[in-house]
Amino acid sequence: MEVVGVLGLIVVVLASGFFWVWDFLERMKSQEQAGLLGSESRTLLVIAHPDDEAMFFAPTVLGLTRLRHRVFLLCFSAGISQMTQVCSGTQSRWPASSSST
Repeated sequence: MEVVGVLGLIVVVLASGFFWVWDFLERMKSQEQAGLLGSESRTLLVIAHPDDEAMFFAPTVLGLTRLRHRVFLLCFSAGISQMTQVCSGTQSRWPASSSST
C-alpha cells in the first residue's frame, strides 16, 4: 500500500510540475503575441451583415480596444433584411410558379 501511495504522490508532483511549465510557456507566448501588435495599431474588421460584429466578434473587438487598437468596421450590406422588406411592403412580388404534374 505504501508503494502505491508513494507512486501516486510522485505522479501528482510530476503532473503538477508539467502543467505549471506548460502554463508558464503559454503565458509567455501570449505576452509575445500581444507585443507583436503594439498600441495605436489599426485593425479593419470586414463583416457581411450589420450585427455580425456584435453577435460574433464582440470579444475580439473588445480585446483589440483594450490593447488600444483603433478598430474600423466595414459592412458589405445595406442592412435591409427580407423581414424589413416584408414589413415595409417593398418586397418584390414574383409571379407564383406553376408546377405541372
